[in-house]
Amino acid sequence: MQRSAYIQHSVLLLGVLLTLVPFYFVISNAVRSNNEIFRSPFGFPQALTNMVSFTKLSLTGRTSEIAYVVRISEGDEITFETRRDGYKAAMSAQWKIMTNGYIYAWEVLRGYMVNSLFVSLASGFGVLLLGSITAYVFARYRFPGSNILFYIIISVMMIPGILTLVPSVQLVTALNLRNSYTVLILPYIATGQVFAIFVFRSFFRGLSEDLFDAARMDGAGHLHLYRHVILPLSLPSLSVIAIMNILATWNGFMWPFIVNSDQQYHVIASGLYNMSTGPIADNYSAMFSAYVLSSIPLLLLFVYATRPFIQGMGTGAFKA
Repeated sequence: MQRSAYIQHSVLLLGVLLTLVPFYFVISNAVRSNNEIFRSPFGFPQALTNMVSFTKLSLTGRTSEIAYVVRISEGDEITFETRRDGYKAAMSAQWKIMTNGYIYAWEVLRGYMVNSLFVSLASGFGVLLLGSITAYVFARYRFPGSNILFYIIISVMMIPGILTLVPSVQLVTALNLRNSYTVLILPYIATGQVFAIFVFRSFFRGLSEDLFDAARMDGAGHLHLYRHVILPLSLPSLSVIAIMNILATWNGFMWPFIVNSDQQYHVIASGLYNMSTGPIADNYSAMFSAYVLSSIPLLLLFVYATRPFIQGMGTGAFKA
């Protein structure tokens, strides 16, 4: 039994290590020069190795032995020079080598990241607001044709998004919405709230009617019920929808790239594409740094939103 458990844990550990290999590849190559990447794609960053070596020499009192090679470009001629500096100067030089890619990538990407952040938050807020209000009406009130109307709305999820691409482009072109934030936010709200309505309605119908009866006895109206009863109890479901919508919006590429030819309104995905097809594409350190920078907001979202997301899943956010 112990041997079987040992084998299972070994297989799982191997799977985890294989999963982390691409992350190591991107993070490592973001702080390495093109020469290092070509020589050894999965190697350890030379600048970081030098920093460890310089620190060891400094701690042992052999500062005079600190030396490193500098690549000097003069036109088409490339030469290498060995420099011997003090500890601080040598460490500063290595740190500059490691951060050059990030600095360059940030200068190019920051506008795209601001656009993505604004579009993601605005569309996420719109999806939560409209989706929760619509689902509240469908879940708590009965009116002629309510079920038919609900199923008509839900049936939109059965239509592949690629089939509506051309009509959607023609529509926003006719409305003169292209090259604007509106052409990103409104379609994301329109498409995102369909799934939100489905999830919220299922959750709202599971709430006890006694809560609403008690609030009505205290004189609560529709808006009060929604604001003070529904929303506080729906935080897990709200978290699930918000996270899924932000992820989809942040990673969206085709729609923003097609409807916005003006780079002023490009988002992070189309920004990365523009980088990969421009002169910067030859600077692999900057490209890998751009990939890392574009992932940081999603990593922060994962760190801070994992608990409410799991809680929402566990409390019936997706129950049908």
